[in-house]
Amino acid sequence: MNIPLPRTLHMRIMLAIAALQVVVVGLFGVYMAAQVVGSEVAKREALGSKIISLTLPTVARMVAEHDQHALDAYLGQLAADPALTGVFVQDAKGTTLFSSSRPALALHPVARWLKASAVGTRLAAELRSGQGYLGLLVLDLSNRALNQNINTLLHNVLLLLLVLLAVDLLASEMLIKYIVAPLGPLTAMALDVSKGNLDSVMPTPERASDEVRHLGDAFIQSAKIMRRQIRELEHTRGQLAQNELRLRNLVDNMQEVLLETDGEGRITFINPAWEARTGHSVASSLHQPLAGFLVQPGQQAYFAADRPDRVPPSNLRLELRGRDGETVWMQMDTVPRYDDAGRFSGAISTLVDISENLRLQRLQQAHERDLYRLTIADPLTGVLNRRYFDDLLGRVVQANLGVGRQVALIVADIDGFKFINDTFGHPVGDEVLRILADILSRSGHPEASVARLAGDEFAVILENVNEEQADAAARRIHRDIKAASVKLAVGQLQIQSSIGVAVAPVHGRTSHDLMRSADVALYHAKKSGRDRVDTLSRDAGEAIMDIFSQGFELRNALRNGALEPFIQPIVDLDSGRVFAYEVLTRLRRGDQYVAGEAFVHVAEDLGLIREMDLYIIEQSLSLVPEDTHLFLNISLNSFYASEFSQHLRNLLLSPNARGRSITIEFTERQTTTMTAEFVRFFADLREAGCKIALDDFGVGYSSYGYLRQLRPDFIKIDGSFVQQILKNSQDAKIVEQIRDLAVVFEAQTIAEHVESEEVLHALRRMGIKYGQGYRFGRPEPIARHFPKQKAAQA
Repeated sequence: MNIPLPRTLHMRIMLAIAALQVVVVGLFGVYMAAQVVGSEVAKREALGSKIISLTLPTVARMVAEHDQHALDAYLGQLAADPALTGVFVQDAKGTTLFSSSRPALALHPVARWLKASAVGTRLAAELRSGQGYLGLLVLDLSNRALNQNINTLLHNVLLLLLVLLAVDLLASEMLIKYIVAPLGPLTAMALDVSKGNLDSVMPTPERASDEVRHLGDAFIQSAKIMRRQIRELEHTRGQLAQNELRLRNLVDNMQEVLLETDGEGRITFINPAWEARTGHSVASSLHQPLAGFLVQPGQQAYFAADRPDRVPPSNLRLELRGRDGETVWMQMDTVPRYDDAGRFSGAISTLVDISENLRLQRLQQAHERDLYRLTIADPLTGVLNRRYFDDLLGRVVQANLGVGRQVALIVADIDGFKFINDTFGHPVGDEVLRILADILSRSGHPEASVARLAGDEFAVILENVNEEQADAAARRIHRDIKAASVKLAVGQLQIQSSIGVAVAPVHGRTSHDLMRSADVALYHAKKSGRDRVDTLSRDAGEAIMDIFSQGFELRNALRNGALEPFIQPIVDLDSGRVFAYEVLTRLRRGDQYVAGEAFVHVAEDLGLIREMDLYIIEQSLSLVPEDTHLFLNISLNSFYASEFSQHLRNLLLSPNARGRSITIEFTERQTTTMTAEFVRFFADLREAGCKIALDDFGVGYSSYGYLRQLRPDFIKIDGSFVQQILKNSQDAKIVEQIRDLAVVFEAQTIAEHVESEEVLHALRRMGIKYGQGYRFGRPEPIARHFPKQKAAQA
C-alpha cells in the first residue's frame, strides 16, 4: 500500500517530525495511561483491602450481637464514601442484613484496552468470630477516580500533542537553518531525563529556533510533571511505611502473644510478648515447631506436622514450657489460612496468659474446700463438729436399723481436764484434746466416725457392731488413752478418760435415745470412780435415767419459777434474838415443797447448780428487807465457771445488795485445789462487803486447809454432831474442838440442827455463839415471813 507523501523535503521533515511527535506523545500517553491505570487499580485494591480490614471486626461483632441499628448506622456512613458504589452484608443463612448501592460508572475505554477490566471491582470477606462463620461482607469499588485520571491524562497528552504539532510548524524552518546545533542541549536534557535526573533540566539556548525552544520547554514541563508524580509516589510510600511502623509498634506492644504458623506447624512470626511470657527469645523460636514448646502430649498432637489444622478455633488451653523451667498456661484463639486451592497453609493465633487466673481458681477451690471442712469439722482437732455429728448420727442410725444392723455410740472425755488447763495451761490442754482425737480416729474400725461434742467430750459412731464388739472397741480406746502422754517441760502428763457405751437398738432406736443412753453410761462411769469404761446396763440405766429426769424437772422449775427461796433463822444463843437468816432452796412440786438435799447433788452433777444459786440469791435480795442479815449458799461447783463469779459480783454490787449484811456460805462436797484463783475469789467477796461461812464443818472434805487459807468469819458445826452431844461424849468432844479451832482462827461458831431445849443449854455451856434448827423455827417461804416486803415489791 503506497502512502502519498508531501513532495517537498520541508513538508516531509515537518510530517516526519509531526509523526514522530505523535508517536512519542502517544507512547508517552500510553505509558502514563498504563501507569495511571496500574496505580489507580493498585490504590483501589489497597483502599478496598484497608476498608475490609478496618470494618470487618466491627461488622462481625455487630452481626454476632444482632445489633441491626448500629450496623445500619455504621455501614450507612461507609456507603457514603465516594470510593464505593455498593455495600452488602449477608448473615450465615444468606439473608441480606444491609444493602446500599449507587449506579456504577462504566470503565473508561482506555482502561478496558489496558486490561484493567480484568481486575474486579467487588471485594468480599467472610465474617467470623468465636462462634464461627457469621456471614459475608461485600464492597463494590467505584471507577470514578480511575476514569477521571485517565480523562485528565488524555487531555494533557492531547494538549501536549497539539502544542508539539504547533511547535513543529515553526521547527520545520529551524530544522533547515539549524539541523544539528540546536538539538545538542535537547539531546543532553533528554539523556538526563532518561537517567531520572529530573532536577538537572536546562533552558533552551538563546540561538535555538522557536521549535527547538518549545520542544525544550515541553521537555521541562514533562520533567516537572514526572517529578511531581514521583514525589507523590514517594509521599504515598512514606505513608505506607509510617502505617507499617504504627502497625509494627502495635503488634510489638501487645500484651497478648501474636503467633503465625505455617502449614507444618512451625512458627513463622511471633511478637515480643512471647519472650515476656515464656522467656524464649523471638529469634530462637522462629521456624521451630510450636509443639516443641508444649508440655502435654495431648496438646502437642494439635500441632503435629501431619495435621496442624486440627487446632480448635477458640479457648484452647495450652501448657507451655518456659525457659526457666516453669510452666505458663495460655489460652489460644486461632484463625486458619487456606491457599487458592483450599489447602491449609497456616494459622494466625493469639495467646493470652491465664496462669494467674488458673492460680486464683485453684486458690478459690481450695478455700471452698477449707470452708466446707470448717463447716463440718472442729478447727482444733480436725474431727467432726457437734452440728454435723448430730445430723450424721440420725442418718447412720436410721440407715443401719433399717437393714437390721446395730450401731454403737462411744462417748469419752478427759478426767480432770479443767485441772490440766488450770495447772499446765491451755496449750497443754489443746494438745491433750488433739491426742484424744487422734486415738479415737485410729480406733481400728473401718466405719468409725469421730466428733468433738463440746470441751473435752468426744463421740465415736461404730456401724454394724454388737454390744460385745462395741465394748471391746471402747476398752481398746481406753487402753490407748492410758498409754498416751504429753511431754512437759519437766516430766510428762499421763492422760485418763471415762468412756460410756450405748448400742442401738438395745439402748434406743433413735439418735436422741442413743445419745442420752451413752451420756448416762458416761455419767455412771464417772460416778463409779472415773478412768473406766461403762456399757449401759438396764438397772444402772434406769437409776441414772431417774437422775436425768430430775434434771429435766429442775430445768423446768428454773424456767417456770418453781424454785423458791426459803429462810430459817440463826439465833444468838445468849440473848435469844435472831441474828440472821439462812436462805434455803426448795422445789415446788404441786402443793408440796422438796428440800434442797433431795436435788442439789443432781443439780451439781448436771451443771445446773450455778444457775440455781444465782436465781435463789437474786430472789432473796429482792424479797428480804435490806436491814436483814442473810446467809447465802453457793456451791463450789459454781465457782469453776468464770462467768458465775462475774454474775455473783454483779448481784452483790446491785442496789438490792448494797449496804446490807451478807454472808456467803459454802460446803465443799468434793476436794478442791486451793489455787491462787480460788483464794482470790473469796478475797473479792470480802472486798464486796461479804463475810464467809464454812458450812457442815466436821464432815465431808472439810479440812484445816480451808481455815488457814480462807479465814472464815463463821464455822457452822454439822448437825450430826450437835444432835448427839447429850448422848455421845465423843460428839460433844468434837463440838468443843471445833469451838476451840474457831477461837484460834477468830471465827464465830454456829450449831446446826438445834431441836431441843436441853441441847440449847448444853451448847451455851460449851460457849457456842449461834444456833440454827427447829428449836428456833422451821424453814418457810420468804413471802410468808416478810409479807409487807412482797407487797412493796408488787
